[in-house]
Amino acid sequence: MRDGRLDFLKGLMIWSVVMGHVINALCDDTNGLHTLLRTFDLPMFMYISGFLLKGSMKRHGGRQLLMNKVTMLLVPALVWAGISMLLGDRCFYYFLWAVFFCCAIVWCVHTCCRKMQREWPILIGIALLLHVVPVSVVNMSFLVPFFLLGYMSRQIVPVRWIWGVAALVVFVVLLMGVWSPKYSIWNSGGYVLSDPAYMIPVVLLRLGIGVAGIYAVSFLMGIIYDKLNGAVGVRFFERVGKETLAIYVIQHVVVEIGLQRLAGMECVSGMLAKHPWVMGYVAAPLVSLVLLLGMCELALLLKKSAYSKWLFGFKMVKS
Repeated sequence: MRDGRLDFLKGLMIWSVVMGHVINALCDDTNGLHTLLRTFDLPMFMYISGFLLKGSMKRHGGRQLLMNKVTMLLVPALVWAGISMLLGDRCFYYFLWAVFFCCAIVWCVHTCCRKMQREWPILIGIALLLHVVPVSVVNMSFLVPFFLLGYMSRQIVPVRWIWGVAALVVFVVLLMGVWSPKYSIWNSGGYVLSDPAYMIPVVLLRLGIGVAGIYAVSFLMGIIYDKLNGAVGVRFFERVGKETLAIYVIQHVVVEIGLQRLAGMECVSGMLAKHPWVMGYVAAPLVSLVLLLGMCELALLLKKSAYSKWLFGFKMVKS
């Protein structure tokens, strides 16, 4: 049976991803809401991916697991990369590749080391080594720690209020008092040897605000889910949460190509430039919500076809 709480959380996180890209199209990434969203949405998705991998490893053999990860992650990444190229854009869906690489690394280490009780030291060592590699491959240095955190966790939402409240306080303090967009992986990179005195604190800050964000958001969303379970909004995000991979690949075409080009038209860009606050804090959440609904319905429609359903991956080996 599917976990409604987990689907609800995934639905909210994909809305966060879509909203961030809508903000990029309508104004720019210095928007405060964009800064907030990017501190926790991708770390949360990696955390969830690591958490789900643990259950998959218990249910499936290694060959079956890796074959399914190839067909569920890499096939849609390659297919939609081809579609984006046909539209004059270049996107290889790095996040799907990052999830696949994380799954492969964890499975290999687990298989080789589970009897020697060296799994965690090796995984932590790999996470550290990724920060001294000059070339950043699909932002692995940034994403792997959150994947490992999910892999070691027993549940998505913290049980004890004290940990949830503490995470929320730490997150707010770091966000309001220390964090800046210049510290993001996209602006500062992940190679610590380029400038150790600057990069090591940045990496630690990025890790700290990401972990605090994961637990703070999951804690708050867990409370909302428990209080409003069955409400229309909760059911909507549960439904969306079942289609996150499909929405993720579709949104690049709809938002990052379509909306971006629309916003770049001279007659539109002038209007957007005059109202950056309204565009970033009012229009972007509303537009992203409408687009989220449309993309979810489109994904469900395409999945009904015996042919187009393969656009979103498939399981090579059935459970």
